Order: sequence, then structure tokens, then C-alpha cells
Amino acid sequence: MDRPGTAAWQASPVPHSATPSQPGAPGMIHAYAARRTAGRATRRQWDEMVGFHGRVRRGWRDLSAVAEDLGPLGLAAASAEASRLLIEDGVTYRPAGAAEEQTWGLDPLPVFLEEGEWAGLELSLAQRAELLDRLLADLYGARSTIRSGLLPPELVLGHPGFLRPWDRVVAPTGRQLFLAATDLARDSEGAWCVVADRVQAPSGAGYAMANRRVVSRVLPTLHQQAEIHRLGPFFHAMRLGLEHVAPATAEAPRIVLLTPGTQGETAYEQALLSVLLGHPLVRGEDLLVTGGRVWQRTLGRLEPVDVILRRVDSWYCDPLDLRPDSELGVAGLIEAARNGSVTVVNSLGAGVLENPALLPFLPALCAELLDEPLRLRSAPTWWCGRPADRSHVLANLDQLVIKPIARGFGRVTQLGWELPASGLAGVRERIQAEPWAWTGQEAVACSTTPSVVGDGLHPRDLVLRAFSVATAGGYQVMTGALARIGGRPVNPAGAAAAPMTKDVWIRNTRGAPVLAPWVREATPSQVVPLTLPPRVIENMFWLGRYAERAEDTARLLRAVLDRWGDFHGSPEPAGATALTALLGALTAVTATWPGFTGPDAAARSLDPAAELGSLILDDERQGSLAHAVRRLTEVAGEVREQLSTDTWLVLGSLEHELAKLGGPPAADRRPRGPDTATPTAIAKVMEGLLALSGLIAESLVRDAGWRFLELGRRIERACGVSALLREALGAEHDPATESLVLESVLIATESIITYRRRYAARAGVATALDLIVVDRENPRAIAYQLDRIGEALGRLPAEDEHSAALRERVAALRELLRGLDTAAVAATDE
Repeated sequence: MDRPGTAAWQASPVPHSATPSQPGAPGMIHAYAARRTAGRATRRQWDEMVGFHGRVRRGWRDLSAVAEDLGPLGLAAASAEASRLLIEDGVTYRPAGAAEEQTWGLDPLPVFLEEGEWAGLELSLAQRAELLDRLLADLYGARSTIRSGLLPPELVLGHPGFLRPWDRVVAPTGRQLFLAATDLARDSEGAWCVVADRVQAPSGAGYAMANRRVVSRVLPTLHQQAEIHRLGPFFHAMRLGLEHVAPATAEAPRIVLLTPGTQGETAYEQALLSVLLGHPLVRGEDLLVTGGRVWQRTLGRLEPVDVILRRVDSWYCDPLDLRPDSELGVAGLIEAARNGSVTVVNSLGAGVLENPALLPFLPALCAELLDEPLRLRSAPTWWCGRPADRSHVLANLDQLVIKPIARGFGRVTQLGWELPASGLAGVRERIQAEPWAWTGQEAVACSTTPSVVGDGLHPRDLVLRAFSVATAGGYQVMTGALARIGGRPVNPAGAAAAPMTKDVWIRNTRGAPVLAPWVREATPSQVVPLTLPPRVIENMFWLGRYAERAEDTARLLRAVLDRWGDFHGSPEPAGATALTALLGALTAVTATWPGFTGPDAAARSLDPAAELGSLILDDERQGSLAHAVRRLTEVAGEVREQLSTDTWLVLGSLEHELAKLGGPPAADRRPRGPDTATPTAIAKVMEGLLALSGLIAESLVRDAGWRFLELGRRIERACGVSALLREALGAEHDPATESLVLESVLIATESIITYRRRYAARAGVATALDLIVVDRENPRAIAYQLDRIGEALGRLPAEDEHSAALRERVAALRELLRGLDTAAVAATDE
């Protein structure tokens, strides 16, 4: 029978066309209920949508009706649309040990939970966060829980997450735990229990927001009509909470998010959090401890840092007091925190609370530290450091999840029922050798939820990750969660990553919450200046260079391919000579030697398909269009938090067009040559690059980062135009050939229309140089680039001998072009 409780969880029929309990009733929901029945022959398992009697639960009626209306093809299309949006938005995840990022997995159908049930969970989750905060403060303070015997000392002091250098470091507000994540699963009766606490540097909140954004676009009508809680208030609370934990001396707290970088598992989420919270994303190299406090390096100065929201594991945060080989942290961070000049959240050493062996002790700890019973139970867990618990674990090895008290150190979570006899014997030996290091946990049945798989809806095991954040008045719980789904009924607490996720919708009958305003009047001293680390500024410079390089390469390739299409099979000598000259210029401008130069140039020029294909599609070849696009995407990933979300839509389309042009990957990975589809594909790549240029021009604040991006673009364009003019127009040709080459150069530099209107009566190399070199009003001219470079340099704050020398050099070049005699430059002699 269904678990008794509030009316919200009583079974309720779906619309007549989808009532699964009717004999022979057609439809998605009926098929789903049948699959559930067939799949739980050996175990009782709660389902989020369908009760044990086969009827759809009340809160799921609208969602089940939508699934029924969509049908198999509609659901498959929704799933494909979700995947496409995730790719376009650049939502990625890097599993532990993986060489490359993977697209985030999202099932389009959300999980629906009733408001009444969630309200009880909120109270329980807030209490649990409060308990863990008190326990963390005690473990690094008086340690009364150990002295009184509530906790065995080896359980804490022997845990690798306990950091002795952090002992007695107290946060300004007294709270040691700022953000907590709790993994929840239902048992066979539908009751929630905790399978793990994540408080080291908890991840997932940003991904929950990313899921909500995608689902709202995949199912827009349902999302608009459903009465559900928004996720925004949680991030608003986080913003205010970070200000609240700042040292009392900080009038306008400077807050940063410390990241391990783009190679981390959750690099995308960290960049999204930076955007949602409005605080800069920094790495250890961007920070410096001097004079007893933490500073952020920025252009020409140091800015103080008051709060660090860390996403770097504790052991790597300070190479001076912790791991000396760490390149992710800040030397002296612990000492700065100890003297109260900076607040680090979550506190270093919070990882000691992720010890699963603490779970059986939490009820007694809650009674001691909070003077109230623990509201939310944990999955039954036994610590092998206690003889009775060890005996139970050893007697039931084949039925338990065997978990080490800490991840790593050569110890991994193992599922007892999946181990062969030899494996169980090995685990038994390890537990007997080091009992304090192991726990056994009962495998929670987990509830199931409908998920889109192939031809319809299939039940998948569900685990929720809920989030709590410290505020001035306590802990606020996100009214939503990150749902992780899997294909088999195992305890997922030890899994490195879930294979697929879902959005979680909580019914809202109370209306939008009243939020503390984030728009507040500020005195001039409270206005925090924009700060960018040198690392970000450097990447913005290269973002500009690679964006321009890709655009220039695409333009030149398009011009050359047009000439190849006109003359590669033609006996006309002028066209063939012009094509040879342009192919050689293409090699020189892209620096892809030998290409169409060298001893075999004639043969390659006669049959250039393979070389042109490589120049377009080989992303491992420096100078190719694909390489420029790949590097552009990689550099954009380094400064993701600086760019609008639309940027990833453009970058994703660029890579998609190139991948489509390349066709199925060949065994030898050699890209095929150009065909009739190539010009169209390059035109689409150009569209994307132009869209990116527009985004950069219209969506970025004109700060130091933008100015360095502008410098990168202008330098790259000036270099590209100079190289093209030198290589294409450096040799003398007959008038027919010169006309074709000059026309292609003007097309590649986007100047052909202006040139024809302005110089129709006196066309020639000299007039082309007038337009492409010295015309200060032509956005493609070298003189125009130098003017923009001079303006950008003039707006940068740094004033030292190097910047002064650079400004002088640019001024000299600008003066040189003002007096340039293009007719003399165009003349040829011996």
C-alpha cells in the first residue's frame, strides 16, 4: 500500500486517456506502470509518479498528461532538444580522471514534489546544517564531543580531512559551515533518509540552475503554468550570506570565488556561480598574502580580499601550512584567516564532516549540541572501529556498501553484492587490518522516477542533492534540488558522478518569498572597483586574437576557394597563375608551411583538395581554421565568467559546422578535401564569427579585460592584413593575373565594395594600399587598427617604462603611415 500521510501523496487518477489502472488502457503512463511492476519482482520500491496501486499521484497529473500528449516521438524530441541546448549553453562536466569535458546529462521531465512534504524536509535540512556547523566549530575548538566520549578521538583526529593547522581558527560570525549539500534517497516506504553529507566544497547548486533554465525552454508551457518555487532566492541568500560572513572591518566586502581552474570537474558550474553571485572567479596564482592579509592581483595594483568562497579542497588551499606541492592555493592563507583579515568558506577542514562513520553518532550529537532530536535519519551505517559494528559488517559484507571513512588513499567504495568471493575476502582482510578506516552502509532502495529512455518512459533510481546556505538568521534551503538518476538500484553515495540529472519542481502555493533587497544605496567608499587578475586579462587578449584569426582565416579561405572553383579546371593561364599566387599567400599568411610552397608546390597546387581540407578541418594543425576555432573555444572557457551565455551558443555552432563539414571521423583522422558543401559551411562559420564579434562589441563592459581583447583583435588584424599584402602583392604579375589577385585580396579584407565605388577609374595596387593600409576610416585598414590600439593603450591604468615605450612605438607607426607614399611602395624595380 501507499505510505499514509498528507493528502498530497494519496493516489489520484490521471486524465481518462492515461489512466493506467484501466485494463488494456493505451499510453505512455500505462506502459510505465507496467515496466515498474515487471522491474520490482524482487524488491519493493517507491515511485515518485505512480503509486503501488498503479495510479498517478496527484501532483504529477499535469506532468503525466504532458508526457502522454508528447508520446514516444515527442519525448525523444524533447530529450534531443535538451541535449542541444546544453551543448549550445556550454554546460559541461569533467568526470574524475577524464581527459576531456563531457556535455552535462539532463532528462527533460522534472521531478515533482509537493510543498507540504518539502516544507518538512526544509526544516530537517536546516537543522542538519546547524548541527554540522556546531560540530565543526567544536572539533576545531573545545572538542567537548570527544572529551565527553560522544565521539571516538580516532574517528576525528585520524581522519585525513581533519586539518591541525586550522585548529582554533574562528570565523567572524562564529559559523564555520557556510554551504552544505545533502544527498537524500527514499526507502521502500517512501521516507527520505540521508546517504551522504557534502561540505568540503559542495557542488551542484549551479547545475540545478542550469537544469532549470534548459527545462524551462524545452517545456515552456508547462513551466509557465506550473506553480513552482524559483531557484533565484537561494542565490540571492548566498550573495547576502557572503557579505554577512566578512570581517567586521570590511565596509564593502571584496568577495572572490577560488577555483582550481578549467581542468576541475565542475569548471562550468564555478563560472556560472561567479555570474549568479556577481563575484570574480580567481585561482591561487591570482591571490597574494602580504602584510597579514589576502590581496587580489589586478592590473597595476593589488586589491584587498575579505571573503573567499572556495571550490578547492582544503589540503590544496595553502602550500605553506598544508600540501607544499599544491599549485592551487595561496601561501599564508591559514595565517591570514587566523588573524581575522579574511574569511574562508566553507572553513578549511570542513571535509572531516564528510566521514560516513559520523552518521551513526549524529542522533546523540544532535541531542547534545542542539538539545533536540535529529529530524532526518541517515541510512543505517556501521563504523568498523567499534567491535559490535565490525562484527555486523563482516557478517553481512555481501549485502552492504563498504565505504572508507575518506575518499582516496587507496581506498574506494565497493558494493558487497557485486564482489566475487575473492573480492569479499580481500575487503574482509582490509577491514580487519585497519577497522577504523571502514564503514558498512545499508543499500537504500531509492525511489524511481520516470525518465525518457529510447521508446518511452522508464523508471530510474533517484537521489536528490539538496542545498542549505548560512544567512544572518540561520540556514536557508534551496526550494529545489539537483536530482541524479541511475539505471540500477544501488546506493549512489560513493559514485563520482551521476550519469543523468533532472530538474526538481516544488509546488508553490505561498507566492514568491519576500527577499532582502540587493539594490541598496552605497557611499562612494562602498563601491567596489572591477578587478581582473592578470591571468584573465591575458586570456582576454588571446580571445581577441583567436577570434580575429579565425575570422581572417575564414575570409581568406573563402576567397581562395572561390578562385579554386573558378579556375582549378580551367585552361586560362591568368586564372591558374592567380590561383597559384593565392595558394602560396594562403600558406604564408596561415604559417602552415610547406603547404603550397617549396619543392612540391606545383604538384600540390594542381591538386590542392587535401591541403585545403587540412587548412579548414585539422584542429591539430596550427594555422588552420579548425585550430583557431578550437583555441578560441578553449580560451573562452578560461574566462567563461566574463562572457554572456549567448557566446556559447555561437561557439557551439562554430564547432558543429566544422564537425559536420568534416563528416564521419576516418580511421587515419585525415580530413577530407573541400567539396560543394564547403563554401556554404565556411559561410556559416563566418556568420557565427560575425555574431561573436557583435556580442563582444555590444555585451562586454569596457574594462581592462575588454581593452586587452580589443588590443588582441587589432594586433591580429593588422598582422594578418600586412602578411596578406606582402605575400599576395609582393610579386609582379601580368595585368590579368594582377587584377584577379588584387580582387581576391580586397574580398578577403572586406573592402571590395568601397574600392569599386571609390577607385573605379584608377584601380591598381597603389589605390588598394590607400584603402587597406592608410585609410583611417576603413575598419580593415592597418592605420585604423593602429588608431584603435593607441586608444586602448591610452585607457589602460598601468604607467611604467614598458607601457610608455609601447605607446611611443605605436605613435611612431601611426606617424609613419600618415606620411606613407603608397604609389612609391607599389612601384616595382630590380
